This record gives sequence, structure tokens and C-alpha cells, in this order.
Amino acid sequence: MNNVVTTQKCYECGGTMEGRKNDYRYRECGLDSVVLKDILVFHCTQCNAIVPEVPMVGILHRVIALRLLRKDTRLAGSELRYLRNLCGYSVSDFAKILGSDKTVISRWETKGPGKGTDRTVRLLVLFNFIKEIIGREKPMLTNITPDQLIREIEDSLKILSANSSKDENYEISPEDIARFAETPQETQELTHVQ
Repeated sequence: MNNVVTTQKCYECGGTMEGRKNDYRYRECGLDSVVLKDILVFHCTQCNAIVPEVPMVGILHRVIALRLLRKDTRLAGSELRYLRNLCGYSVSDFAKILGSDKTVISRWETKGPGKGTDRTVRLLVLFNFIKEIIGREKPMLTNITPDQLIREIEDSLKILSANSSKDENYEISPEDIARFAETPQETQELTHVQ
């Protein structure tokens, strides 16, 4: 078992929470398939509450989206829902943009989209990322240009198989997040507990 790095008071019962560096299945993002590697996870010794210290959530959620955009099989329904939510679309807005209706979107978010819809959704998310990178004074994703992003997604679309969606596990390390962090200070904060 990993050594205790730090302790704090439990939010639930007031007991002692022990913080250790561990892997953590990040279901809070809406996907069962994301594992955060080597993050600080607090565990209460009295009530068994578990609280992760999730690093740089905004960047993390975009790193997860980039992994989804680069997968070589169709998106699962939960993955499509994740991407829609990340882009800030309601079901109604998403349906209008894709020329569909809410019941079809609900079906896609349950059973997964077809091949053409999958590609369209990926391109829509790519468009939103590019808009974010060039449209904000301080974008969430740094250290990547729109051209690099386009090339990465184009390469993925070229190898996207016609196979149905499948659940994959996405392991996200502190280094994966740090790749898009703006400064060395932020990168250091990801890898060291103070």
C-alpha cells in the first residue's frame, strides 16, 4: 500500500482522511472508462469516504475529449454525451445543429451513433476546440496550434474503422495533462504534492 502523503479533515464525518498517490477511476466525468494515474486520493479512516484531488479539471476534460476524438472505433453513447456536454450543447441545440431531433440524440447517447454521425460529431468538437484556441485570450488548451489539432484529428478520421463502438479504458497521467498546461509552474503542481 502507498505511503500516506498528507492528511486532512473528512468532509463527511469530521474524521481523518489519509491522502495517498493512487490511480482513480474518474466516473464523475460521466464515463466509466477514465482512470487518472498517480493522483492524490483521500480516504477517510472512519466513514470510508473517498475524495480525489483532481488536477486542472478544465484541461483534464479536454484531454479526455482528445482521447475520444482519436479513438479508432466509433464513439459509444456515453462518449458522445460527454463530448456534447463538454461543448456546452443542450440536447435540443445539438439536435438542431445535426439536423435531427431530441429522440434521435437520446438514442445515439444510449446506443452510439452511426459512422457518418460519429465523424460529424468529431468534426463539430474539433471546430469547438479550434474556436476556443483562437477565440480566447487565454485558451484552456495551450501548447497546441489549430493546425496540429486538425492534423491529429484528420489522422484519426482516416483510420476510424467501421466497427461498432466499444468501451475503451483511457488512462490519463499527470504528464498527459501537463502537455497542455501553460507554464512550468502548473506542470510542477501536477506532479508534486506540497
